[in-house]
Amino acid sequence: MKTSEQIDKIAPALLAAQKEIGNASKDAKNPHFRNSYASLGSVIEAVKEPCNKHGIVILQTLSEGTTGLHLSTRAIHSSGQWIEDTAFSPLPKADPQGVGSATTYLRRYSLAALFCITQEDDDGNAASGGATPSTPKAKTQNNSGF
Repeated sequence: MKTSEQIDKIAPALLAAQKEIGNASKDAKNPHFRNSYASLGSVIEAVKEPCNKHGIVILQTLSEGTTGLHLSTRAIHSSGQWIEDTAFSPLPKADPQGVGSATTYLRRYSLAALFCITQEDDDGNAASGGATPSTPKAKTQNNSGF
């Protein structure tokens, strides 16, 4: 992970945003494995509004490597401070569909990792009339500050 020289303004903004960020809903189906997963749209929906509310914008940029793609995800605070990390994926196919697939995968997982969110079933109990799934809210801070 890389950061700007100072993070004293972005750190509290990230904490405030994270207290409001819920999990991403499993809103898509994988026809090959027949399982549900959270789409890129669901992950973006989970983080965008809380981040923007606290002065954080998310940028994701793609660059080509010799054997695959590198995707950098940067959270930039209105103060100019930032936190960034880069992920890598080999190309499943060396064509536009392969690039698109790898890009979407990297964007989804990088964003979820940066903001510490998981995927949550939204169709199980809720669809059958049972209890609605709960979205974990911020827990009491422990002595280590995490």
